[in-house]
Amino acid sequence: MHHAHIDKFAYQDSVIHRLDSRVKFIAVLIFTAVVISLPRTSLSIPVCYAIGPFAILVLGRVPLRFVFRKILLVSPFVLVLALSCPLYDRTPLTVAFGPFIWRGTVGWMRCFTILGKFVVTMLALIGLVSTTRFNDLLAGLQKLGVPKLLVIQLGFLYRYIFVLIDRAHHILQARAGRKLRSLGFKRELRTASAMVGSLFIRSIDTAEHINIAMQGRGFDGRWRSISKLRIRRADLLFALAAVFFILGLYVFIRPVLQ
Repeated sequence: MHHAHIDKFAYQDSVIHRLDSRVKFIAVLIFTAVVISLPRTSLSIPVCYAIGPFAILVLGRVPLRFVFRKILLVSPFVLVLALSCPLYDRTPLTVAFGPFIWRGTVGWMRCFTILGKFVVTMLALIGLVSTTRFNDLLAGLQKLGVPKLLVIQLGFLYRYIFVLIDRAHHILQARAGRKLRSLGFKRELRTASAMVGSLFIRSIDTAEHINIAMQGRGFDGRWRSISKLRIRRADLLFALAAVFFILGLYVFIRPVLQ
């Protein structure tokens, strides 16, 4: 597994890619907070907010097929939460979509709203990661005053989670090559426990080697990036457009559609 599975489009060149990582991060953070605070029984408002992330993805030349594939990958966790809503709230509800009328319950409407908010916020998050190099994002978080320990943990997670996944994949491949028959549930469970223990020990050993190597290279806990962070006119225009979009929908469109 490689980093390209997450930010394979972050190294392109476009108007969105050239924006400062701090401006994009703050915009996505405010956007996510506003979308989450929207009414729980209104699906049309999150749909309107989806216009912004779609515009970012199109301007950043990020394929929508790639985006929705990533959303589907993490959707089962939110789907379990959303599908529980119809079970405890069965209040009748009638919703009109122009000439069409849908009769259901408040629980089902909350279920659809949760899924809608999830998709919209994930579009914004993927738009941020797919148009910003992770090193630039970490450097921006550091400039914004995010605790240094959190920045270091995010950087290490990004760099070495793939090493751990590769190790686990190699162990499973070796196991599959040596497995000639089913050993029964108890022995299979014992074998799986031994595999997890081996992976844990090898992870500790790898962490020690990484620590020694980083100390030898003079790592002082600060995350550095080749790109220089600087607020330009394009960043100010983007921030202004984001404010008008988020507040405009919240102040003018939300009361009409609620």
